Amino acid sequence: MNYFKLMHLAQRLADFCAVILSFLLGYFLYVDDGVRSVSYSLLEFLSLGAVAGFIFILIFQSVRLYEQNTSLLNVVETRRLFVAWVFGALALFSATFYVRFLDLSRLMVTASLGITFILLLLERAIFYRIHMWVNMANRGHRIAAIYGAGVVGKHLLKRIYHSPALGFSVLGFLDDDTTIWGKEIRLRDLHEKRGVPVLGGLDKLDFLQKQKGLSEVFIAMPTASYQRNLEVASACRKLGMSVSVVPPTYGRQMHYIDIKEIGGIPVLREKDIRPYFLYPFFKRIFDVVVSGAAIVFLSPVIMLVALGVKIDSPGPILFRQRRVGFNGQEFDFFKFRSMYADANPYALTPRAGDDPRITKFGRWLRRSSLDELPQFFNVIRGEMSIVGPRPEMPFIVSQYNEEQRERLKVKPGITGVWQISAVRGEPIHANMEYDLFYIANQSFLLDVVIMIKTILTAIRGIGAV
Repeated sequence: MNYFKLMHLAQRLADFCAVILSFLLGYFLYVDDGVRSVSYSLLEFLSLGAVAGFIFILIFQSVRLYEQNTSLLNVVETRRLFVAWVFGALALFSATFYVRFLDLSRLMVTASLGITFILLLLERAIFYRIHMWVNMANRGHRIAAIYGAGVVGKHLLKRIYHSPALGFSVLGFLDDDTTIWGKEIRLRDLHEKRGVPVLGGLDKLDFLQKQKGLSEVFIAMPTASYQRNLEVASACRKLGMSVSVVPPTYGRQMHYIDIKEIGGIPVLREKDIRPYFLYPFFKRIFDVVVSGAAIVFLSPVIMLVALGVKIDSPGPILFRQRRVGFNGQEFDFFKFRSMYADANPYALTPRAGDDPRITKFGRWLRRSSLDELPQFFNVIRGEMSIVGPRPEMPFIVSQYNEEQRERLKVKPGITGVWQISAVRGEPIHANMEYDLFYIANQSFLLDVVIMIKTILTAIRGIGAV
């Protein structure tokens, strides 16, 4: 049995055990107060838990929760888990209603199912980490290569590198351009001692398969002709390799398409990305309540930070800058000042902690992300949201193309997908797919996931440089 089959089996077993444990906890929470009692034994109730475990496994299988691929921030999988849990709970309640083999306490069953969802979230988070650690230790990796050493191929390599749970180990690039064969491509945030080699062209596939164990090829040539993409894909399939292709729609539509079927013919269709119609209303209420509470409860921290900025270097406490927000409207953006007062406010953002423009206290502020606290006032004023794409400076927005202007269709945020990603040290406009992902998947679930990960990131001290 190979590694992936073993992991799939272990995941199902872990899900089943999480359900059983939930019913065990639900039973004891119900009867432990010494007042309530039930007419059935713990063993009988756990037998219901076993039935529930099998039901959940079947539903998880049907909603593709046992697939190896993972989405950005695991938000798609979390959403599927919630939907599967709802269907599983309804199925179990229906079964207990029509098949009364036990005089069950509805409160006990409800409590057990509530605990089930929490334990499944925790168990799957732990399982994901274990899977990632195993892959990072070079066990169970799928040997891959990227055909296309251009901008898209480099971008794809970075995403694979920062997604170790996928289990890919990239040998290097393949490309039709003979002038770059044998050269190495260096990417800033891969932390590799050497660059990533360009191994050759299409004729290298057979050698790499036999000598290096190459089994998967990513074709990253969205601007190449259909015929050329087809030739590369056919060559890979003849050698028994798995093939994945970056589609020609890479760009604005890459997060906005659904695959539909018309009479057996697959078609790409632009999907409606509008969120649930009450979402903006409730998000605004949430923003105001959370921002107001944050300002009140963090007021001692805000005052201490303001004092630290004032003592550290002469100049204003707050850094004010014009930024572009929703629908291209400009507003005054606030942060605690982390650079010397004479620094150009519209120069490029510091890329390293030793930038001479940053003050001593400012370095700590930026690492802890406490310099962002004044933006809660931007949220109260309605110019920003807690979660959303980061607002950019006007001179950068003026150079946006059509794809990049998509990020102006939602309110900018204090935090977002890019801020908690592995490439947060790079320019915002160089990683536009994070904002497009957020726009295409707006939901309270995604907002909550981003907020939790932001807090964890700040606690670990890995904010901006």
